[in-house]
Amino acid sequence: MSRPSLSSRTRATLLSLAGGLASRPVRFSVVGTGLAVTVVLHAALGDPRIAWAAAPLVLIAGLAGGVRSPLILASIAAAGHLAADLFIGLSVGELLGVAIRSVVLPGIALVGMAGQHVERQRGIAMQRAASEDAVTGLLNVRAFYDHLEHLRAAEEPFTIVLADIRGMRALNERYGHPTGTEAMRALAHVLRRSAGTEVRASRLGSDEVAVALLGADRSRARAVIDAVIERLHDELVTLPDGERFEVHAAYGIARFPEDGEDAVTVLRAADRAKERAKTAGLDRIGLADGEVV
Repeated sequence: MSRPSLSSRTRATLLSLAGGLASRPVRFSVVGTGLAVTVVLHAALGDPRIAWAAAPLVLIAGLAGGVRSPLILASIAAAGHLAADLFIGLSVGELLGVAIRSVVLPGIALVGMAGQHVERQRGIAMQRAASEDAVTGLLNVRAFYDHLEHLRAAEEPFTIVLADIRGMRALNERYGHPTGTEAMRALAHVLRRSAGTEVRASRLGSDEVAVALLGADRSRARAVIDAVIERLHDELVTLPDGERFEVHAAYGIARFPEDGEDAVTVLRAADRAKERAKTAGLDRIGLADGEVV
């Protein structure tokens, strides 16, 4: 295994140090103390070069986060070192260097803030990549099962709505998988709009989407499906030949804990209900007790 590069190790070290300063009071206390020490040494030793010791401190302050605090700390540092320069005596030839330093220190803080923003976005992207389906933006299977297991462990009742797009195989074979992907996206979009932002939805397969409705009963689940069916009439997929494809699905409903003692059992009950709905026709709803509506 190759060793991390020097730049990677330096970045990791800076981020680790910044992570300990996430709290604003801690950030002001630690970084402020360090900056005060550099100002005192600058004045006591009469060496303006010591002022640049403030640079890594304001960089770490920027990496630690905050909107204003890094710039405040950097500005205080620049002002403090300017005061030290005036205390020990500032020559005309040193004015340009002092001006540059007074601008660079806040600039370094801005660089740290930009780096912190990039790291935050990188973390969000990694989290999404680990938990989301790339095609639909819904949860992937693992994240969905983890969510259901969390609900089960908390003894929170939930209802599973399982939707299976009709004709997906024929659509893929005739027009290619990109067209089938658009059909899946249309179904996922409508399900999220109909079920609400508080629910969790997942792509379980090439043509299946599942939604977990927290605390919802079967009547709520049927109302969501009715809304999905109605909205899918307006979510037409354009086929390569210019035709418009209307998405239809078969639906299955099962509820925890009535229809199963764990997430897997409930999903299997919803799948069996969905298969009965597929046999009955387009846009039919199967219930775990055997009824099809």
